[in-house]
Amino acid sequence: MKSIEIDSQVYMRMLFGLVIGLWLFAMDFSAEAQQTVFTYDAAGNTVAIASTTSTAPAITTTPTTQLLESNQTVSFSVAATGLGNSYQWLSNGVPILGATNDTLLLPNSVGTNGTYSVVISNGSGSVTSSPVGIWADSNGNGIPDWWELAYFGNCNQPPDGDYDGDGVNNLDEYLEGTDPTNPNSYDPRLYVQAGLGTVTASPDQPYYTLGQMVTLTAVPDPGQTFLGWSGAVTGTKPAIAVLMNSHKYVTANFAVPLATALANTNLYCTTGGSASWYGQTLVSEDGQASAQSGVIGAGQQTSLQAVTPYTTQPFQLSFYWSVSSQAPDNLALTIDGSPYASISGTGAGWQLFQTNLTQGTHILVWTYSKSPNGNAPTGLPYTDSGWVGDVFLTTNSP
Repeated sequence: MKSIEIDSQVYMRMLFGLVIGLWLFAMDFSAEAQQTVFTYDAAGNTVAIASTTSTAPAITTTPTTQLLESNQTVSFSVAATGLGNSYQWLSNGVPILGATNDTLLLPNSVGTNGTYSVVISNGSGSVTSSPVGIWADSNGNGIPDWWELAYFGNCNQPPDGDYDGDGVNNLDEYLEGTDPTNPNSYDPRLYVQAGLGTVTASPDQPYYTLGQMVTLTAVPDPGQTFLGWSGAVTGTKPAIAVLMNSHKYVTANFAVPLATALANTNLYCTTGGSASWYGQTLVSEDGQASAQSGVIGAGQQTSLQAVTPYTTQPFQLSFYWSVSSQAPDNLALTIDGSPYASISGTGAGWQLFQTNLTQGTHILVWTYSKSPNGNAPTGLPYTDSGWVGDVFLTTNSP
């Protein structure tokens, strides 16, 4: 047998040709999935070439069931990813002539029977949406007639009514898929109030499922401090967990630190009684801040105690105070347990108090009291409250 010798250069040319052929075959095989975009300048010169890979369409916004109040036009729409998509809407699985856009408009002659879907196609595949329908809503309240008849036996219940008294209106019960006639079937709401700060909820949702846990985090505004939670939960930690086994009403209480509100950070301040005092910026003599008594009822009192730092010589105590309440309710001062002064009235205004004290440490206590027969608290700012601010300790000259 005669051997055949192949020149190395010929061999390399053959190998290169084979590689090129395979590459062209692969390019041809993926031609439907590959698109090349050319960009030209005004003179017709190519300035950019971009290759994009086409993928099968994927629905990002699905059509939704529509309500038919009267004989108005009904529309369905869809959104999808993919290049070169084409659309074909179907009625009960049958193509609708001319319905080849991403939105389907149906004339007022359309009834409420049947289902609608859309097929989205491109060179890489197709996808079909879930079928949706058109439901009658004869009274235009946003709730389909069949749902009202199934639960109420009529179409007379208002959408903002609460048939079962569970705190969720009829429209929301329909939208959320709960039973409007069962007071134990609802999605609980979380209501949070906060002033001088903000509260974040995790997860943050318009409503929750029964038994879901939610974490609340209190964040005070600059210059404020977090006092604690009140309402459905209590505590002083900034982050707290809430069990959503019912509707929850929670208040985050923020305030200016008491010593800061009194304009004297050398004071050691505490508060007690039926409600706590707190620092605030809405009412003050100097336009900065003051300490305000908490809301109390008839026969109750709330106190603010401040301990002065030790001094080696006598000094003068001065402060401004005010009260807004009906007599005999009053704001009183004791020093080291001895009564010193009191003010009362619905509009006493800011008054300056001054007295001389001996060297050492003294305990100042301001107590706001309501008589057993006093008027009930209104909860409004500037009423049924006492205020103290601008506490100064001035060393007496020798």
